[in-house]
Amino acid sequence: MKNIVNNLFYFGGAGLLMLGSCNKVQERAVMMPGGPFTLSSSAQNVVLDSSTNSSTAVTFSWPAVNYNYSADITYTLQFDAAASDSFKNATNIILPINTTSKAYTDSTLNILAFQSLGLPANVATNVFVRVKSDLNQNGVSTGPSSVASVYSNVATLSVTPYQIIIIYPTLWVPGDYQGWTPASAPTIASVKSNNVYEGYVYFPPGGTFQFKYTSSADWNHTNYGWASSTTSGSNVTGTMNGTGGNLFVPGAGYYYLQADLNPNPATWAATLTTWSVIGDATPGGWNTDTQMTFDVATNTWSVTLPLVSTGAWKFRANDAWALNFGYDNGGLDYNGSNIPVPPTGSGSYTVTLNLSHSGNYTYSIKFN
Repeated sequence: MKNIVNNLFYFGGAGLLMLGSCNKVQERAVMMPGGPFTLSSSAQNVVLDSSTNSSTAVTFSWPAVNYNYSADITYTLQFDAAASDSFKNATNIILPINTTSKAYTDSTLNILAFQSLGLPANVATNVFVRVKSDLNQNGVSTGPSSVASVYSNVATLSVTPYQIIIIYPTLWVPGDYQGWTPASAPTIASVKSNNVYEGYVYFPPGGTFQFKYTSSADWNHTNYGWASSTTSGSNVTGTMNGTGGNLFVPGAGYYYLQADLNPNPATWAATLTTWSVIGDATPGGWNTDTQMTFDVATNTWSVTLPLVSTGAWKFRANDAWALNFGYDNGGLDYNGSNIPVPPTGSGSYTVTLNLSHSGNYTYSIKFN
């Protein structure tokens, strides 16, 4: 009888041990973090500068998330330019395992802001940042996990990126107005690399207003000159070839120049432009343009005006829609989307339009 009782205690104890073991397995199958974690940023307002590309612009840091279990964790920095989409269109930066900080230089943050997020150059724009924490399983850092992702708070960073200049196929525009020197002449560009060129050149008062297109920054290659022309007011259209005379504009002003090398003979055009802003954010709404003023020294157009935060606006030439700029794909784009008012809200702004770099058109907007 004594042996039977001892055996019963033995099997009972084994059962309890098995139950305890099962409970431990169940606890480890449901790993829960110890609590929320906080993302910190070393700066809240960053103005990026191409002359300090290697300098640290901002550092993000956060504590290691406690899952009550010793495990590898993958952290992902998420960046979004829209506060309302719950990071659905975020740019995700997956970091090495167990990394709890990330520093960005002016150069790397500018690439993220200007190219990935599509922020306008020279404009302060809010970027929303958070960290996603994921528990690794089976050594796979980004694989499926039975433990839900954990998110930090959302930090707001004001970023002013600089423009990244894209070099397109180019024609130089030497002329009487600048001493007939191709190397220092303005250029027009073929953004689609299809032999169709366009750009903007200012012709000052005085002189003959004559010019040519050259295929290089010297006179040693093809130089396109006049073959025919038709003048209509301040605008000119015509044909050109490699042996023609000088092209021309009718008078002083800021011209939209075009050249198409595909037909035979090639064609050219010059359209006199003045620029304005228009939209329901502006005093004139969508019916009346607010005119901009050209600054010869900076080769830019600008205007100071009140803007309403509930509206939007665009740039356009000659109070018409034939030439207009909106904002798409990380920059100014012909016929692009309406431009929103910055997060600073309603108030007085100075808006500047820079069309001096062919194919790399930019604007800036400053709250006064």
